[in-house]
Amino acid sequence: MSMNSQGKSSAAGELRAHWPIVLTASMGMALAAAMIIMQGVMIVPIEREFGWSRARISSGSLIVSVLGLLLSTAAGYAIDRIGARRIGIAVAVTMSSVLMLLGTTTDNIWHWWFLWTLYALAATATGTVWLTPVSGRFDKSRGLAIAITLAGTGISGTMLPIIANYVLEHHGWRAAYFVVGAIFAAITVPLTLFAWHGAEERPHEKASAGGGPVDLPGMTVREGFCSPNFYIIVGSMMISSVAWVAMAANTIPILISFNLSAAQAAAIAGTQGLSGIAGRFMGGWALDRMRAKWLVCGATLCTLAVPVIYITQPGNIPLIFAVVMFGSVMSGVKYSGIVYLVSRHFGPKSFGTLFGTVSIAPAISAGVGPVLASYVYDVTKSYSLAIWATLPSVAIAALLIALLSRYPDFEPAATG
Repeated sequence: MSMNSQGKSSAAGELRAHWPIVLTASMGMALAAAMIIMQGVMIVPIEREFGWSRARISSGSLIVSVLGLLLSTAAGYAIDRIGARRIGIAVAVTMSSVLMLLGTTTDNIWHWWFLWTLYALAATATGTVWLTPVSGRFDKSRGLAIAITLAGTGISGTMLPIIANYVLEHHGWRAAYFVVGAIFAAITVPLTLFAWHGAEERPHEKASAGGGPVDLPGMTVREGFCSPNFYIIVGSMMISSVAWVAMAANTIPILISFNLSAAQAAAIAGTQGLSGIAGRFMGGWALDRMRAKWLVCGATLCTLAVPVIYITQPGNIPLIFAVVMFGSVMSGVKYSGIVYLVSRHFGPKSFGTLFGTVSIAPAISAGVGPVLASYVYDVTKSYSLAIWATLPSVAIAALLIALLSRYPDFEPAATG
């Protein structure tokens, strides 16, 4: 058998052996993305009912950023110590419950903020809790496994705008929150409870053949925090994500501001999820075959097409439709690549803690980006300034990724 055939066989064997891990992790990522996606659909009806400004409605996501900044590293450390499955169960139950309870929101803003705080506490562990087992169990097919896991966010991006908008139009925004939360409670929670056995790595409890604890390859927490590559990845994620999330989370209101109907805007926004899934699979396939940093750098630059078309062709619906799909594909490729870069540069030894810290960047972005974009709209009655800000941010982020060094070699030295 050729080396190429052996590699393909090994990759397929990994997926056959550990597919429940990938399925559960993918649905966990879908749940993690639901709150931000739902906010884009619900912001207009909530504004009408309560008279809150869009910045105030979006302020719930700011709580996610603050708690993510404070607790993501600690959550990653907890995952390394007590296992991803136990924390994953708590995350799935909490997030699906909060989605259902958002439909009970009163005109007291503190009620809204309380529910977002519960969600934010669970969010400090995502997506680390779903990606840690994938990073630890896959090698030959790691890129594809990461892509399948991250495709969960694309599932939410594809289905939720359509489902939520349908329920919203027929039964109101409160029912829409409840229906979406119930769907995830019926799917993600049982998967985490019953189909994810043995998913987590708990090296302090496992014994090697010689009776000692397993020493997983990779950097320690201290080594990771001392690596320049760590700060390059965090910086790139932070800069690009704030600007990109500001646009992505407000896709529907942005398109409505271009005089599209709510139904047209929801349909176009729905393509983000499907396109994101395609991008993650494309990225996963490519990551197992080429250097990740150049793939991420190129994909990041390609996302600039979205703000360019928004600025130059705001009334061209077919072109907007196409560029939203293209941008989502490239965003999917980029994020798959970022996760892959973290796993290759730092290894599985302290992946939970290190990726938990890297996750602070998108956590902050998820909170700050929508609030900034909504504030810009409240002040200027336009999203133009937020769209323009994306151009330099994304370009700088791509340049940073190009500065990454080669992967370290974590394999034990040969003996004999």
